Amino acid sequence: MTRWWVRALVSAAAAAVLLTFIPLGEVWASMRQVRPWVWLAAVGVFVTGHAANAMKLRLFIGPRAVPAGPCLQAHFAGLAANLGLPGVAGGDFVRAAYLVPAAGATRVAVGSVADRVLDTVVLGVVVAVALPLAGLPPALAGLVWSGGWWLAVGLAGAAALGVVAWRLVDRSGRLPQLRQAGADLGARPGAVALAFLISLSVQSAFVLTNVWLAREVGVATAIAAWFVAWPGSKLSAILPISLGGIGVREATLVFLLVPYGAPPDGVLAAGILWEGVLITGGLGGLLVTQIARRQARSAPDGSPERSR
Repeated sequence: MTRWWVRALVSAAAAAVLLTFIPLGEVWASMRQVRPWVWLAAVGVFVTGHAANAMKLRLFIGPRAVPAGPCLQAHFAGLAANLGLPGVAGGDFVRAAYLVPAAGATRVAVGSVADRVLDTVVLGVVVAVALPLAGLPPALAGLVWSGGWWLAVGLAGAAALGVVAWRLVDRSGRLPQLRQAGADLGARPGAVALAFLISLSVQSAFVLTNVWLAREVGVATAIAAWFVAWPGSKLSAILPISLGGIGVREATLVFLLVPYGAPPDGVLAAGILWEGVLITGGLGGLLVTQIARRQARSAPDGSPERSR
């Protein structure tokens, strides 16, 4: 509970800092320009994209190991859990808890890690491709240079933690199982390639949806700049320091887009609108999948619900 309050404090502090420099009245005025059907369409894109992400996770775990329905339920349960767990990766534990009874702990662990690593790599690829097209404003040049060093330190730390975790797993006797699960995944390069395409398509669709929302509130910044800034803001949200990245994501987005000439109030308005999409889509998807799950359980044997 203490950690929950710490993360809530970080999210609240990030939001407070933003609103200190960006008048709330201007943000609200920008948000009111959005046509309701555009926002609802954004929710639809979000839900569809995460349904595709659930199938991507199923590719990593193994389509024969877990049916599509439970995978959808687990994925949206993880999205909803992100509202109260650290960073956007916190829901991975809830998602795994849903899938372990069907697929086993080893397959789910390997599949979940591979899924998270792939998404992170895809975001990095998107930024690397978009950066030469968008250009690098002087205000961000120093940050990118210093960020490269911090990234190197972070990778070194992650590698060290990986070695420690590997030794702990070796002592637990699960290492052969993990090796087998990894070998099974490596024997399916087509599944990995398809997962990469799904991730790239979904992340690109989310960026373009944010551009659409931003255009509604009057932000006319080049699309290439969004393909640099939005993945960067999502990567910041992965850090386990806030509630589902709330506040941190928006602050990073404003910080990265303002040097490209974007108005801060419009960027924040678009960020808040997307935050609403995240909450509505995650909770709505969870509600629908849980209702379907209960109906399937309560259906009598031999009924259409049970046979599916």
